[in-house]
This record gives sequence, structure tokens and C-alpha cells, in this order.
Amino acid sequence: MPDPYNVLGVSPCADDAEIRQSYLALVRRFPPERAPDEFRRIQGAYEAVKDLRSRLRYFLFEPSRGETLEEWVAQLRAENAGARWSLERVRRLYCPRSGAGHGEGSGG
Repeated sequence: MPDPYNVLGVSPCADDAEIRQSYLALVRRFPPERAPDEFRRIQGAYEAVKDLRSRLRYFLFEPSRGETLEEWVAQLRAENAGARWSLERVRRLYCPRSGAGHGEGSGG
């Protein structure tokens, strides 16, 4: 699978709104009726990184492992007893220039 961020033309630290905006622009440019292969490629990239949960899954897991995001977070919690791990905390560790809340920071 090609890098979904390259396909969508966004930074790995882009927020949900930036990713969706780029996706919609590409879908308008490559509609399924005129460019079905390119549309499928764009759709696949968007599905891989469309929200925080999907982005974390894309970056933190080897697809062949079959581990779910919830299992991984539970394992992190068990290995780091007392530490409070959340999806947002993992995002902040991965994209430190991003803001703490959704929609903040653009990173790059």
C-alpha cells in the first residue's frame, strides 16, 4: 500500500479537517466514473488515516500482527503501570508540535 499521506498530499501530523479537505478535493478531481483506479487509491488512503484511531493504527501496527488498537493501548498500560495512556497522549508523543486538542497545529 502506498503511503496514504503522500497519496492525500498532507503531513503525517495533519488533523482530521486537513485530511478530509484534501480527500474531498482529490475525489472531485478524480471521480470514480472517470478515474476508478485513482479513486480507489484515494479512498484507501483516506480510510487508513481519516481519524485519530485510524492514523494510530496505520503508524503503530504492522498489519500482519492482527493486534487491535485497544489491545495495544491495554498492553502499554500494563507495561507502564500507573501511567495513563490515551489515544490523544500517543498522538502528542508522535506529533509533538501538534496542539493537545483536535484541530490544532499542522505539523510538517
